[in-house]
Amino acid sequence: MDVQYPQNGESNSSVTSNYSIVIYDTQAIDAYDCQNIDELLERADATRINWVTVRDVHDETELIRLFEFFGVDQFVLPDLLDEGRAKFEVEYENCLYLEYMVPYLDPEKGRLVQSGGSFILTTNALILYEHQRHGLFSRTRRRALNRQTHVLEYGPDYLLYLLIRAVIVEHFQHAFKILAAELEVLEDNVLIGRGSEQVYRTILDTREYIKPWNEPLLELEDFLEYVKDAESKFISERVAKYFTKSLQRETEQLLANYDRLRAMLKEVMELHMGNIERNTGRVNQLLTVIATVFLPITFIASIYGMNFEYMPELEKPWGYPAVLLLMAIVAGGLLFFMRKRRWF
Repeated sequence: MDVQYPQNGESNSSVTSNYSIVIYDTQAIDAYDCQNIDELLERADATRINWVTVRDVHDETELIRLFEFFGVDQFVLPDLLDEGRAKFEVEYENCLYLEYMVPYLDPEKGRLVQSGGSFILTTNALILYEHQRHGLFSRTRRRALNRQTHVLEYGPDYLLYLLIRAVIVEHFQHAFKILAAELEVLEDNVLIGRGSEQVYRTILDTREYIKPWNEPLLELEDFLEYVKDAESKFISERVAKYFTKSLQRETEQLLANYDRLRAMLKEVMELHMGNIERNTGRVNQLLTVIATVFLPITFIASIYGMNFEYMPELEKPWGYPAVLLLMAIVAGGLLFFMRKRRWF
């Protein structure tokens, strides 16, 4: 049964079903959606290439049956079910195990969220485990079923390349464009925010928002270095060149884009700190003007506050208003002088 998915992504049954399988060889490609492990194992064909997708299934019994069918040891099961990321070290005796974490734009929240899962590569199968039902690989699945890729000409290692590349091209690049646009908006808010506490909290939230996306790329870079340096029995030499050339180049470009995002965030923080410094400078300037105005007034008041016996102005009826007038003239003159010099 050949399945053609609609152009806007995976079919609804594909996303809601617990399992799906794509079986192909050099001549044909078939796709099936399965609700349980029994149905999937009936469809699986050990003589062809099997792309199995498991969506948020936590039944260990079913997963163990799947592993036994494709010859995968059970020791990967704890890492598979754990949504925390496990670092790639080396491939195992009967499979290559690799986890992924990508940014996904949640349409309900309107924010990027983490979407993760695992790849298990064997000699004749690729098992894709998705922790969330986001349909991250729908476009790659659709293109493969419509024979718009060279997947039929290669083994499951080339399929792994296509899926990882889909993660990078379709999700990381799109996510970084979104983050760059949000940083530009934040920069505008900082410029008009005048160093407010709310703007500072927004900058810190954005920093935490951006920070997680570096580690998955570094993990992927380590995996690509392994493919380049080691002779993997699950990745053929003719497919390894796709990993070590085009995929590694795109990963390095994404890491450079991440560094640019961090640089933009640093510039935004510096703008905010500059606003705070300007606010502090304006306050200090105001206090300096006030102190400068009151300094000569305080000096005059201190002279007439001395308890000398002979101070003729104290006995004159016009003495008090004259001193007040003198103080007003001095203060007004200082304010006029500083205003003319544009000190405030």
